[in-house]
Amino acid sequence: MIIDVLQMKEIYFSCLKPYNEDIVLLESCWNEVIVSYSDQRRAYHTLVHLQHFSNQLDLCKNKLSDYSTAYLAMIYHDIVYFMMDGSNEEKSALVAVNHLNRLQYPSDLISICSEMILATKTHAGNSSSDINYFIDADMSILGADSVSYAQYAAGIRKEYGDSIYFDQGRKQVLQSFLNMERIFKTDLFFDRYEKQARLNIQLEIVSLS
Repeated sequence: MIIDVLQMKEIYFSCLKPYNEDIVLLESCWNEVIVSYSDQRRAYHTLVHLQHFSNQLDLCKNKLSDYSTAYLAMIYHDIVYFMMDGSNEEKSALVAVNHLNRLQYPSDLISICSEMILATKTHAGNSSSDINYFIDADMSILGADSVSYAQYAAGIRKEYGDSIYFDQGRKQVLQSFLNMERIFKTDLFFDRYEKQARLNIQLEIVSLS
């Protein structure tokens, strides 16, 4: 996959410039994003993941009532990772709130952005259509072709370490996806990815047995 960091930066700036034109501050916040996603410990939750997520948001852009807020939530949703207490999403949401407050983004939209990030913890269906499209875009890797899915699974394993404890935990997570009535909450993503996602997950579970 081609990573167009410049394009992602341009979209990020376009979402925020209506509220703050302080280029130095915008650059500072953006650079913090780049540093976080470029952490050498990351193997899946990297700029490649952000690019994939961005591409998926493009698929549903005309379905979103607020693309800008969804895009900003995408940028920040994994900015904090490797929290041993499982608070990645909460910590990422706090960074987003901090940056967006400094950048004078509207407070009501900051709250929505935070809610979107927190929704990626469980990927449960939501009353908000925008949040459902957002979590589906995040989960879309599950329905990727077999080669891309294998790369994703290998990346997750590398981030957490290769051990019996990883295998057990991973199987539990994968089985929780299969237990969902629908992995993908929106018809757009369900029709595109559900069947392949269930096949990919089942095959990975077998490989962990």
